[in-house]
Amino acid sequence: MKLPLQNSSISQQLAVLAAGLCLLVSLALVTLAAISTGHMQAQQQEEYGYALARQIATRIGTSLETGDLLSVSASLQRFVETSSAEEVAIFDVEGKALGQAGEALGQSLNQYEAPVQVESDIAGKVIITISTDSAGASRLQFVLSLLGLAILLSLTVYVITRHLGQRLAGRMLGLAGAITLDDQGDDPAPPGNELALLARNIGALPMDLLRTRSEPNPREENYRTTAVLYLHLTSLADYVDTLDEQALHRYTDRLHHLVLAAADFYAGDLQVARQFGLAIYFTGPNGAGSAAFRAASCAWLIQAAARELEPRMRRSLSMAMAISQSELGAGDKADIYPGLYIQHTLD
Repeated sequence: MKLPLQNSSISQQLAVLAAGLCLLVSLALVTLAAISTGHMQAQQQEEYGYALARQIATRIGTSLETGDLLSVSASLQRFVETSSAEEVAIFDVEGKALGQAGEALGQSLNQYEAPVQVESDIAGKVIITISTDSAGASRLQFVLSLLGLAILLSLTVYVITRHLGQRLAGRMLGLAGAITLDDQGDDPAPPGNELALLARNIGALPMDLLRTRSEPNPREENYRTTAVLYLHLTSLADYVDTLDEQALHRYTDRLHHLVLAAADFYAGDLQVARQFGLAIYFTGPNGAGSAAFRAASCAWLIQAAARELEPRMRRSLSMAMAISQSELGAGDKADIYPGLYIQHTLD
């Protein structure tokens, strides 16, 4: 079953949204062009119709002056044959028809009239009928061409936006995969939307541990937070009895560089804890975050670096990790009372 649009890939959503907006704007422009073209054609048609009416009125004015109705009919017939008028008729001042030529057969017909003058007197009027079917067909063809262009432009926007959206979706999938926990890798039905997948993976992170907490103001009566990252080198315990001293020393050097670089990155102090163990201490506030946050981040960095380094080595870098946190208060051999912080209980 096809996924609904809200659950589809972000590239599909962006492409549909951009193409839809482009199509709406294009349709608005096509509508405006159709209305403007209709008004312009109507104005031109009106000017043309009245010009034709005045032309035939002037032509038959002389024939009416002599009373030659046969010449008037011949002039009307020639006018219909040589112009775009469908029908032309002449009437006297009383409305009586004096002559007619042609037949109006179109669906869209417009009539235009002009007075027939004999010297300075009005002897009647001429009415011509013009069909606007061809003009309407031309306008319809023009509008359909604009609609086709609008659809083509929308499809082009869809393809381009889909391509750019796929690149964005690829980066989001990479970020989502980078923060995926081990127990999330076998999800049988991951979200189809990359943004939803990234949000789900972020929501699954232990934010209580990773979130930077604001430290109290550094005063002597406050506790100082200390986090310890303990590393148990399980692979080293197996190599002690199987490697010679030179190979074992190369292995520990590589391991030392890896752990020390991660510890220095998060301002931690590296110590050796016997046997086959290392301890990294993180004390007090730091620009990189709280002590617990730096310990967790350092553990993640060591694990990720070891995973990338193992394929290039012939040795395993497996290790077990644990994090502890404690608070150190003011107190020494002279007095421990301030560090116990019990005054509020006594009060």
